[in-house]
Amino acid sequence: MKKSILLATIGLAVSVAPSFGLGYIVMDNYNTGGPDVTYGPGSGVLTGQGLGAGWTAGLYFAQGDVRSSIGADPTGFANPSTLGGGLTLGTGPGSTAAFDLYPFDTPGEFLASTGFQINDNPGDTITVMIVAYNGSSYATSFDRGHSDPFTMITSANISPDPNKVGDHMPGFSVPVPEPATVALGGLGLAALLVCRRKQG
Repeated sequence: MKKSILLATIGLAVSVAPSFGLGYIVMDNYNTGGPDVTYGPGSGVLTGQGLGAGWTAGLYFAQGDVRSSIGADPTGFANPSTLGGGLTLGTGPGSTAAFDLYPFDTPGEFLASTGFQINDNPGDTITVMIVAYNGSSYATSFDRGHSDPFTMITSANISPDPNKVGDHMPGFSVPVPEPATVALGGLGLAALLVCRRKQG
């Protein structure tokens, strides 16, 4: 009898321990008052104005402080996973958040409805890059941009005030490609279509 109670207690402790051993962060720069994510020059919107409805914030992350391993991106819109440092796309609950979310209606700011789970312990350091995009995903969006890498500490999932990215992230603007770049891209696409028609 005592042995079965002891085994049941150990089993319960083992099943509960992982949920308390996971680190969390929150995709939130609304409750921190920014920093805001804004439109860059050439967007047709006032430069420096916060991103509005239809834009999404996401994140790429890596365990530890890997900032020195991440390459520079002068364009401001490269895929973070190609810059080194082992950055990977965050997926699942809490990994994205809408900008200018009703009823808050604050351009440039976002707020996820739940925390994002990191598979390491509370109190561990992670490196994060916040991305912003106007489309179905960062990888497929033409209008997109990312922050510089930054570090933050994960919180326990039972924390009453989990760590928010807005307390650590640098503000950034979504760059807009020069019109000449867009025109060259259009010419390249037209040439590709002509070649395909000739082959067919």
